Parts: sequence; C-alpha cells; structure tokens
Amino acid sequence: MLKRILLITLLVIVFLLIAFILYYKFYFLRNPKRKIPHKSKLFVSPANWKVIAIIRQDELTDKNSALYKENDVVIDDWTEGFSWATLVSIMMTPFDVHFQKAPTDATLMTQNYEEGYFYNAMKTKKGMRSTFQNEYNNMLFWTDEGYRFRVIQIAWFFARRIVPYLNLQDVVKQGDPIGHIKFGSQVSVILDNNFKVKVKVWDKVVDWETVIAEKK
Repeated sequence: MLKRILLITLLVIVFLLIAFILYYKFYFLRNPKRKIPHKSKLFVSPANWKVIAIIRQDELTDKNSALYKENDVVIDDWTEGFSWATLVSIMMTPFDVHFQKAPTDATLMTQNYEEGYFYNAMKTKKGMRSTFQNEYNNMLFWTDEGYRFRVIQIAWFFARRIVPYLNLQDVVKQGDPIGHIKFGSQVSVILDNNFKVKVKVWDKVVDWETVIAEKK
C-alpha cells in the first residue's frame, strides 16, 4: 500500500513538473505578433493586462499624503527632472505576455536596477508598496522632440528576475523589444506633461496595440 502511494505521489510530481515546463516554454514565453501602429505621436502600452493606477505628479509628491510618506525615496527618484508628470501602472498576471516593447520611438538615456522587496505585485494595497518598494529596473527615455518618459519593470514575489535588453544610448523604434519579466509582475510608466493619458484605471490594455497616451 505504501509503495503504491509513493508511486502515485511520484507520478503526480512528474506530471506537474512536465506540465509546468510545457506551460513555461510554450505559453508563458509566447511573444505573439501585434498590430503596432508605428505612429510617432502615439504612446502604446508596453505591457499586457490591466491599468491599476493613474496618479498625477502633484498627488505623487504631496508630502502630506500617506503614499508619499511611505514611498518618498522612490517617488522622488522616478519624478526627478519631470514637471507635471503622470504615473500609469499596469498589472500582469502569470497568464499574460511578459515581454516589454518600446511604447514609442526614443533613446535610452539612463538605466538603473534597484534591489528591493518582493511583495505581491498583483494586489493594489494601500500605499502601493509593491509598485514602489519591490525590486525594479528603471529606464529613462527621451524622444526626438526632447520629451521624456520612464518605463519601470517591477518584480513580483514569485518572479525575481527582470531581464533588460538595452544599453545606454540605444535607439528604439515603437514595438522594439526592451526586456521581459518572469511571471506575474507590474510595469509602470512616468510621462512628462507633453503626453496626454488616454486610458482609465481598470482599463484592459493589449501590449503594443492599446494607445495609453498621445503626444500633445
């Protein structure tokens, strides 16, 4: 009886391991073709699933708010050099495409990887601690017009590997690959006042197809 139980347990473990490998290789790492608009005026979503936050700079940097008091170091870093910036955060589940691509034509000016926590990035808790306190890779881009924006790859408690693809001064076209993150996670963007946000909180977005902002 004991041998039978052990055999069944072993078979279940092997089945689950094979299922996970197949899921990871053939589903999670999929990179489907998208209808990228290739229009320099449009800023498309760099990630796939749902907008969980849209916050203007005056709210982000309000020193009396609980949000700022809990996350001031990261907020100050992300908004440095911006005026009237807007944060847009996009949540991804383990079932969404996890490759990130350039939202518009631009040049990578700075990039820094910051170690941090691994809170559940799929929960929108008070203070947005996963957005601002998890490990992240922060990329600052400038467009040809001199407009600036950031794309921030944010790790998850189960996804502890962020893979950036770019080097400083790399020039990207809209839709070019810029990195990927393992399993559920978030991608946030910081837009300067030259962009007008076109989405709302809880809108579902398709990576590289949904227009989340337009140049003014």
